[in-house]
Amino acid sequence: MRFSDLVHLCRQNLFRRKSRTILTVLGVVVGCCSIVTMVSLGSGIDEQNKQMLASMGDLTIITVTGTNSAGGMQAAGPMGMADSSGTATARLDDKAVKDFRSLQYVAAATGHITYPSASLTAGPANRYTNDAGTIEAIDMAQFDAMGYKLVSGHKPERQGEVLAGQYTAYDFADSLRLEGDNYRVAPMNVAESCTAEERANGCRDKSDVQDPFFNILTTKITVAAAPSDDSGSTSSSSTATTTENTASASGSGTQIQVSGLLKEDYGKGQATSSGLLMDIGMLKDLVAKIQPGAATSSLAYDSALVRVQDIDHVADVESQIRTMGFTTSSSRDMLDSLKEQTRSIQLILGGIGAVALVVAAIGIANTMVMSVTERVREIGIMKALGCTVHDIRAMFLVEAGAIGVIGGVIGCLVSAVISLAINLIRYGGVSTEHLQWAILGNGTGDESARISVIPWWLYVFAIAFATLISLISGFGPANKAVRVPALDAIKSNQ
Repeated sequence: MRFSDLVHLCRQNLFRRKSRTILTVLGVVVGCCSIVTMVSLGSGIDEQNKQMLASMGDLTIITVTGTNSAGGMQAAGPMGMADSSGTATARLDDKAVKDFRSLQYVAAATGHITYPSASLTAGPANRYTNDAGTIEAIDMAQFDAMGYKLVSGHKPERQGEVLAGQYTAYDFADSLRLEGDNYRVAPMNVAESCTAEERANGCRDKSDVQDPFFNILTTKITVAAAPSDDSGSTSSSSTATTTENTASASGSGTQIQVSGLLKEDYGKGQATSSGLLMDIGMLKDLVAKIQPGAATSSLAYDSALVRVQDIDHVADVESQIRTMGFTTSSSRDMLDSLKEQTRSIQLILGGIGAVALVVAAIGIANTMVMSVTERVREIGIMKALGCTVHDIRAMFLVEAGAIGVIGGVIGCLVSAVISLAINLIRYGGVSTEHLQWAILGNGTGDESARISVIPWWLYVFAIAFATLISLISGFGPANKAVRVPALDAIKSNQ
């Protein structure tokens, strides 16, 4: 019997009992839809986890530290990263950084130095002050390769030009204003809205965000060594006048110009958000000016930042660096942990959905058993006409498989509609832009993570699984049909 004949018989037999076929297919639709929807919720959690980590910084960045990373310079590891792994036995220097760049899968690497604390002033008579300014330095030749981004301005092109973090201007207080009104609320870390009670407890929302006191791109900044108290520790309460006088008296103050604002990315250091970023050579020159007695040779690398070509290779690169005697930290361990949790959630949700498909499989088996019982005479006639056992078994399996395929396809379509509706409700609107975001999750500029995410492979898996379950359910009735004796079947009234 040709396959086209089997398809013709399948269509004829399924439409013979339309109501029963529709109900059976409906069971498969519900089961398939349950699996896809449940697993899509787990995929949505995975997307939200990735977006949460991405908001902390570049996931392809590895922070490397060596035996010289302790001391006067503070650690400059990205916020939110996993704890360092390995034990440092090697010194972090220019040669080590060069070795990192030669490793497979490494896109760029740079040494990283953090100046502990500096006094920054700006405006007329140094009116605006920041007594605990953060200054970081990298090899500016690696700026683009490391993936740094600018939100405005340009990279340093002349001597004395530096980059500022996206919200650095908000770190400056106005020394001529009363306390409580001498600072500006930055747009980061504010709530969407605050109740009266929350506001009384210090809550700030988007309505409180203000422009900084001055334009940091057009105002020169004076950098001086941070004033110290009697114990030698940095004082955070020094006024602008004290800073100015200290700088003038010692001749240690120097002016710099901010040429561009960095896009916030804690994976590349705090300076991208709040602080100044400059070339390593410029930092050494700056320290020599504001602290003439300090030895610039002591400005050893706090750490090195290594950017990997792809997040899938982060673990390999970390392993290679640790074998060289350095310690490493990255977001990989946290990401792997979150992925493991997500997989567990997906298995649980998928198992719940699979129960519905198992129930549908029972319905398919019942339908096929009834079909065999009703078509005993037909089976006998087919055998008498020369149909082989293989042909009869194939006929019933094709019918069972068709129920699975039809139910699986419809179930996937229904799941897609449900997923779309869930995401649009999450987004709060329906438009071309919203639809693009709900389906693709990108291209709209929106930073919200979708609740329901259906990857293409899930559709394929759902249809294949529904078909397999249907074939397994129909195998028993098909064998029962094969075992019906031809003469007895012809005599049957069924």
